[in-house]
Amino acid sequence: MARLREERVRKIVAPMLVGEQTAGDVLDDDFAYVVGLGLIALRGGRYEVANPIYREVIPRALTHVRQTQVPDDPAWYIDADGRLEMGKLLRGFQAFWREDGHLAAEGFHYREAGPHLMLMAFLQRIVNSGGRVEREYGLGRGRLDLIIEWARLTPERPATGARTGAHERHVVEVKLRRDTHTEAAAVEKLAAYLDGLGLETGYLVLFDLRKGPSWEERLYEKELEAGGKRVVVVGC
Repeated sequence: MARLREERVRKIVAPMLVGEQTAGDVLDDDFAYVVGLGLIALRGGRYEVANPIYREVIPRALTHVRQTQVPDDPAWYIDADGRLEMGKLLRGFQAFWREDGHLAAEGFHYREAGPHLMLMAFLQRIVNSGGRVEREYGLGRGRLDLIIEWARLTPERPATGARTGAHERHVVEVKLRRDTHTEAAAVEKLAAYLDGLGLETGYLVLFDLRKGPSWEERLYEKELEAGGKRVVVVGC
């Protein structure tokens, strides 16, 4: 945590979390410093988080305090058969984002990654009750990909945390909305990603941080078809 608070580290890790490029004031020495700390590594000509443990620990460390303050009860998003209700879960996040989340996101030291970190905090709070969140991110990817692994609760013993052998996988892609082309390009990429994973449905969360649109315009949900895949677009 001490290293993550350093400005030289933040300037590299923050854009990495959202899949963007670093700013123009980042120097080779800054990259060398963060590589020397063992947080990132240069592989195949691209910088990425050094190992799977750090890929998990970095966003968890940055979101832990916010995660503990999410008021939603995980039980709200689990159906009678122990399945995770992804549509309901993301609608719950929309309500949270409008009421409190967008303001809390500005309090992150990693402010440019605030929306992504707040979504991860919210999902982690809910999924901790019966699953885990895998994160794929890195410089220049243009997005953050989250894979939720969920083990169903048994209908007979939901309060005990007993599990069945059935597992679910849900993909959530996160992007910042910049123009009308953002959605179309993101939907196509997500459909290709789903095809590689052998899944039929994925979720695209688009954060619209422009000053003009009202909350009524920003918060929406719609289903699209691309490459034979079902993509649910969730506006925030």
